[in-house]
Amino acid sequence: MHKIFGYLFICAGLLLIFFSLIGMYKVFVNGNAVVPVIQLADLQLNTTYGLIQIPMKSISQVVNLGLFAIFMVFVLSAGSKIAGIGNGMLKNERIYEALLENAQATQEKETLKKL
Repeated sequence: MHKIFGYLFICAGLLLIFFSLIGMYKVFVNGNAVVPVIQLADLQLNTTYGLIQIPMKSISQVVNLGLFAIFMVFVLSAGSKIAGIGNGMLKNERIYEALLENAQATQEKETLKKL
C-alpha cells in the first residue's frame, strides 16, 4: 500500500517540478508575459526646476518578474519535498521487505539444521 502512495507522491512532485521549470522557461526564455500582480503608478516629483514625472512601467515589470520567479521557486521546492516524501516511503517499504526476506531465510536455515 505504501508503494502506491510513494509512487503517487513521486509523480506529483515531478509534475510540480516540471510545471515550474516549464513556466519559468516560457517567461524568461520565450518572453511570454507574466500576470501583472503589482502595477505601480507614475511617480511625480516636485523639484526646483518644476514637476518631474518618472515612468514606473519598467520597474513594475521587473517587480512582477521577481514575484513570478519567487512563486515558481516555491512551487519547485514544494515539488521536491513531495517527491522526497514519496522516495522515503519507497525506501522504508524496501527495507521492510528485505528484513522480511532475511527473516524467512533464517527460518529456512533453522529448519534445515533441525533435519
